[in-house]
Amino acid sequence: MCSQSLAERLFELFVAREDVYGVETSEGWKTEKGRLTPKEVQDHLNGKYTLGVYPFNKKGYIKWLCIDLDYKSGEYLTIYMGKKFGKNSIIEEETGGKGTHIWAFLQPTPLWQIAHKITEMENEFGVRIFPKQREWRNDIIGNFIRLPLGKHHKTGNWSRIVKGDIWTVKPYVTCIHRVYDQFEDGNCLAIDGTVGYCQENLCPHLLKRGQRYGH
Repeated sequence: MCSQSLAERLFELFVAREDVYGVETSEGWKTEKGRLTPKEVQDHLNGKYTLGVYPFNKKGYIKWLCIDLDYKSGEYLTIYMGKKFGKNSIIEEETGGKGTHIWAFLQPTPLWQIAHKITEMENEFGVRIFPKQREWRNDIIGNFIRLPLGKHHKTGNWSRIVKGDIWTVKPYVTCIHRVYDQFEDGNCLAIDGTVGYCQENLCPHLLKRGQRYGH
């Protein structure tokens, strides 16, 4: 049996900002300021209310991207995101309403490092992608999005995961050496040109480390 509860797992994957969050009840959505913990996530799973989570923390780091669709079928976009970030980093969720969310999980990554790629994907497919912001400032919190596996209080239906697995999904490992600078100019010969990160097997930093320790 896994020692981690489902509430703790959702908190680990989805919660970037812990001091503000959205709450949906039968009366609609509102923003709450206060500490978000796995206890509130458990209440979300129990249907007491539904949580909305913000995409970046106080330092502008994000843990996921989410394609927000107004229709049920997102299979082709799930495949596309799997090719971009690796299929083990993706889940597809039916929200309990009329829409679909496709989530790509990332190692915590500065928004500026991936912002232009988000815009490229939006323009290519004509879809909405969270975070909506392309620049981070310490005076903005962004837009929250519905946390999976909760109750949609307008329809009474529950969110469900239709592709991927909450327990086995692995965040895409971005280059810890930040091979792109703040102007999105590449400064590493190992960049593969896909999402903006290096090929791990060619990373000169990792190669040097391996040589140093005889790996």
